[in-house]
Formats: sequence, C-alpha cells, structure tokens
Amino acid sequence: MKRYHCHQGKDIFVTAGTARELAPGAFGILAIGGGAEGWSVVHRGPDGDIADLGGEYYFATPEEALEFVKELIDLMQA
Repeated sequence: MKRYHCHQGKDIFVTAGTARELAPGAFGILAIGGGAEGWSVVHRGPDGDIADLGGEYYFATPEEALEFVKELIDLMQA
C-alpha cells in the first residue's frame, strides 16, 4: 500500500503517525496500534481542526479505509 494517494485533487496519507502531521486540507488513514487494532479515517481542516470521519467505526485494512475516503470525497465533490 502506498503512503500517499490523491483523489479528485485531495491528498490522502496512510500513516502510523498522528493526525497532527497532516497538512491542512489533507485526509489521513491512521494505523491504530500499528494497524493491529484497525485503521481510522481523519481530515485536517483548513484551520487545523481534526475530524474523525469514521466515528466509532474502524476499518480492518488500510485499503478499506482508502475506499471509504474516496467515496467521501466523491460525495463532497457532487
């Protein structure tokens, strides 16, 4: 799995780091417990605020999380 993706001009980063490392406007797929506990989806807003987009739901693989982010971006662009 690549660590960087772009979908409809939006940056998506896959990382074991924290959301604080993301640039404003970027999406992140973050490993929970090194990925053993799942993957969360976040967005860092233009003002630096961070939103957990999956809520209580975590993804089993980064690929599942990436597809979710792409669907969100598609909905935002529509």
